Amino acid sequence: MKRSSKKMFLLIILVGAMIITGIGYYLYNKGPEDVKNSKGLAVLAKDLYESFLKDTVTASKKYSGKVLEIDGEITGTSMNTQNQQVILVKTNTAEAHVNCTLDEAGEKIPDGKTLIKLKGICSGLGQGDADLGIPGDVYLTRCYILK
Repeated sequence: MKRSSKKMFLLIILVGAMIITGIGYYLYNKGPEDVKNSKGLAVLAKDLYESFLKDTVTASKKYSGKVLEIDGEITGTSMNTQNQQVILVKTNTAEAHVNCTLDEAGEKIPDGKTLIKLKGICSGLGQGDADLGIPGDVYLTRCYILK
């Protein structure tokens, strides 16, 4: 190799390393997505669950990791182990829900409200237990109630 081609090779490696370092630094400092102020993909809770039942791979590509705005009927609420409120939204499958964990501790469901609109990040379909006949739920995290 000639001396000038060695310098050019080293220069290309150095510039490539600097670009990769810059991208890594940006992604590291970017922080989590602002769910509350971002636009979500609108979908009915029943349709979301059905799409995961029909084809989990395609539904995961379309919905998982994305902000969704879901509409549906509340079937129950509870508190998880991190003391966050969880809202269960009805699907067409018995004992299966879209499981929505609220992000803000003080957020309450208005009294007497049965229909709800939520925005959150889809985590995908959880595993149920086929031996016990328990279907898996679709999970949304960092959810907010839309007024």
